[in-house]
This record gives sequence, structure tokens and C-alpha cells, in this order.
Amino acid sequence: MNPQIIIHAVFFFALGACIGSFLNVVIWRLPHRGREVVYQGKTGKLTLSWPPSHCPICDTPIRWYQNVPIVAWFVLKGRCAKCASPISIRYPLVELATGVLFLGLFLAYFVAGSITQGESNVANYALLIVHLVLIATLIAASAIDADWYIIPLSLPAFLAVVGVLVAPVLDHPAVPVLAPTSAWALPAIGATIGLLVANVLVVLKIIPQSFANLPPVEPKKADAKKAEARKEEEQLAPLPKLTKKGPSLAAIATLVVLVIAAWVGMSLKAAAFVMLVGGIVMFLIAVLPRDADTKDVTDEVVEEISTPHARREILKEVLFLALPIGGATLAYYLPLHLPNVDWLGRLLGALLGLLVGGGIVWFVRIFGTLLFGKEAMGLGDVHLMAGVGAIVGPVLVTFAFFFAPFLGILWAIVLMVRRRPNVLPYGPWLSIASILSLLIAWPVIGWYRAVLIGQ
Repeated sequence: MNPQIIIHAVFFFALGACIGSFLNVVIWRLPHRGREVVYQGKTGKLTLSWPPSHCPICDTPIRWYQNVPIVAWFVLKGRCAKCASPISIRYPLVELATGVLFLGLFLAYFVAGSITQGESNVANYALLIVHLVLIATLIAASAIDADWYIIPLSLPAFLAVVGVLVAPVLDHPAVPVLAPTSAWALPAIGATIGLLVANVLVVLKIIPQSFANLPPVEPKKADAKKAEARKEEEQLAPLPKLTKKGPSLAAIATLVVLVIAAWVGMSLKAAAFVMLVGGIVMFLIAVLPRDADTKDVTDEVVEEISTPHARREILKEVLFLALPIGGATLAYYLPLHLPNVDWLGRLLGALLGLLVGGGIVWFVRIFGTLLFGKEAMGLGDVHLMAGVGAIVGPVLVTFAFFFAPFLGILWAIVLMVRRRPNVLPYGPWLSIASILSLLIAWPVIGWYRAVLIGQ
């Protein structure tokens, strides 16, 4: 292999591990940001940067050499250097998984040549960086969703902004494009304007916000103490849930061997895909398994999605969506002609991806809620796929949406075998499907056309 490729591969793995270290902070702190905490006698609001990294048990600051990704956990033997309190194995596993994912995508693009053949290195690296940002954000959103069944809206909003801002300046065939002369161009602009107006009207409280200010569901007497204990736990920004070290490390070692074997005995594209899958499985091992004594929020989730007012509340979202739908319809009939320039086509591609990604999940959410009388999907999933769509475009985000249920079913089977709770956050599966779609969406679509349609 080219020595330059080896140097770059080491760089991207190290970059991923460092980003994974930062993601551990985001995963732990973002759901609790703004909560008052006390650190070494000082009281302040929790942010991503304050208080500095420290042991949550003894408040001892973590020095830079104790914060080296992956390695530091093993050097410290998984314990605080001062008070010997256990450090969750989740930290090095998230760092390792992020490093492997970054490395796998780099090798897929620059060694296997999945989608970067024939393009300039500047455009190829720019595309890689955007997709690595996508992966990192999806890792954070998935881990938080796995812990709390929520997706902080700042994460998908960040993806949407990146997609819309980068698209006009990133001239690469993998960037989604909607021709300005297309019949979809003006409706995409009209729907985007309608969406912005609808959000402003919600902020001004002209359009009511759904599922807000609902009367609380009274817990059963037998669950009162359990609910109170839950409330007290949430006052303390809890540590990530622990996973058992032995089985986790054994599984990770097995995955590393399988990935190495793939590069020895498989084609470059297949090996890169195996590495990407290996990184994903490492991440799942880090965030999804639960110890028997860890807090489970399944009961809370069931109560929240089973509100008796679900159908009434979801109609407020139908009212919200009337504005972007009306904007798209109005724009379709306007006698306007957009200039046929490349940057505008890429911007329109990002906007259409955003609208399709969010719209398809929102349709399922509304239809499912009206049909079953409880929230079918979280609004965070809507925002997540809108952000993904702004980066990968309407075709790939649609593929990811339809691919995600198969991944969720596989994990549901695992839970059934292990007799674990069967309420699953859907964000991780949407995220994993979105990551895998970067490599497999177009080959699968091409196979579908060739085999099933005959094209």
C-alpha cells in the first residue's frame, strides 16, 4: 500500500479516536446542559466545556495524559487515578468505534474508490470531511437516544446547516443535485419558505405547539416510589450505563480480527464495508447493552407515547405542515424561471433532501399516531432525517429510512432472546442506516433496477 495512504489512514483513525473522546463529553453533557452543578465548591451551569474533565466521584481534574483516547483507559486499568472509582468501558469503546468508522470511510473512498474516482483530491477530501461530520453527529445523537429516548434538536439542526451551507460550494458528483429547471425546483423553495414561516409562527405562539402543556399522567401507587427515585437520579447527571468489561472486550477483539481478515481475503470495497460495519457494531456494544442494575426508562417512554390526547395533538402538526405544503403548491404554479447554474442545483438538492428526509418520517409519525392513538415516532427522528437528507440528498435518505427497520428488527430479535425490554429508540437504526447508505445505497438501487425492473 502507498506509504502516503498509510500515513493518512493512521491520521484519520487518530482523528476519529480524538473526536470520539469529544463525543463522549457531548453524549453525557448535552442532555443535561444548563443544569446547575457544583464543581470544587463552585456552582454553575453545565456546558460542554465547564466544568473541565474530572472524576465525577472525587472531582479530581483529568490531566491531558490521562485523557489520551483508548490508551489512557487501559493505562489507568479502567479506574480513577486518585480514588480508584471505575471508569465506564463505554468511553474507550466509543473512541475506538469512531476511529474505526473514520478509518473505514477514508479507506472506502481513497483505497476502494467507492465514490471518489476521477475527482480532484480537494473535492474528495472535502466530501470525506462532510461525511465524517455526519458520522460523528449521528454517533452522538444515537448514544443520547439510546440512553434517554430523546434526540437533542441542536444535533440535527447542525447537520441541516452544514448540508445547506456546504452544498453550493462543494462541486462533487456525490453531492445531491436538483436541476433548477426541474419541476421540483420551485416547490422545494416554496416548501422551505413555508417551513421557515411555520417555525416562526410556532415561536410567536400563533400556531400551537404539539404535545406541550399536557396534563401529567398520574403514576400508579405501586410506582410512586419508583418514579420519585427516578426523579432524584435525574438531578445528578448520571454516568453512562456500564457494560460488562470481559464480554465487551472479547467481542471487540473478535471484530478487529474479522476486519483484518476481510482486508486480507476480500475485495477492497467489501473489506471497507466490513470495516464500517465493524465500527458500527463496536459502537452498539458500547451504548446498547445494559447491566441488570442500571436505570431503565422503558416505563416512562410507554407512558409518554400513550397520552390519551395523541390524535388531537398530532393534528396541530398537520396544521404546521399545511404551510410548507401550501408553499410548495403555490410555488409550483408561479411563472418563474430559475437560472440553470451548478451551485443553485446543489443547494436545491440539499433543500429537497432536507424536505424528503423530514417529510417521510413526519408522514409516518402522523399517520401512525392517528391510526394507533399514540405517538408512532418521535419528533426527534423527523429532525434527524431532515438533517441527514440535507447532506446525503433525497435518494439516500429515503433508502436509509426503508433500510432502518431491518436493522431494528435484528436488534429486537436479540432483545427477545435475552428477554430485555422491547421499547427501542429508533434513532440509532436511522443513524446506522444513514451511515451504511453512503456505501451501499447506489449499488443496491442499481441491483434493484437491473434484476427486478430489467433496466
